[in-house]
Amino acid sequence: MLKFFGISKKDKISVKDTANLFSVALNKVINDGFPEIQNFLNNNNNLEKSPKILDKEIKWFRLIIFSGNLYLLSTKFEENETLLLRNHIVDELMPFLDDDTEIAMDLLLNYETYFNETLQRQVNPIDTMTVAVFDKYNINECQSELFKRKNEPNPVLFNELRKYLSNFVWHWDEFLEKCKITF
Repeated sequence: MLKFFGISKKDKISVKDTANLFSVALNKVINDGFPEIQNFLNNNNNLEKSPKILDKEIKWFRLIIFSGNLYLLSTKFEENETLLLRNHIVDELMPFLDDDTEIAMDLLLNYETYFNETLQRQVNPIDTMTVAVFDKYNINECQSELFKRKNEPNPVLFNELRKYLSNFVWHWDEFLEKCKITF
């Protein structure tokens, strides 16, 4: 009844706790999901040969997923809230990228720049993540000659990969239904 009148009882959560929860949960999804992405690409019937993605190459996948999710913050929050939340999230993400914070920050900033440049051509963040996976793992080299020459992903493969990658996006709407971030 209270929700009907615009009043709801949401759990309050600090920006710092939100950043920690987001970072730990997203990293777990990446760790658990990368083997599926790896298997999907390495054994895909729409490719002429396997890209032979190795377990250690999760680092690049992690950067792609982090960059995509950081971008999406700006679609859900006001500019000042986005900046504050992003800064806390980045602090939490650094240990997942490299033990050296400076190297981790350089990696993330470089990937964010790449992501934003790719986003200008793609418009959709999940499509951009899909293109980034294609680029980083040189999937084009594994395609048929037609798609290789066009330098475009096979549309069937692209759509399948896009569906997989949509599972690596944090659902802010769901989170914000249950929690109120105290900025």
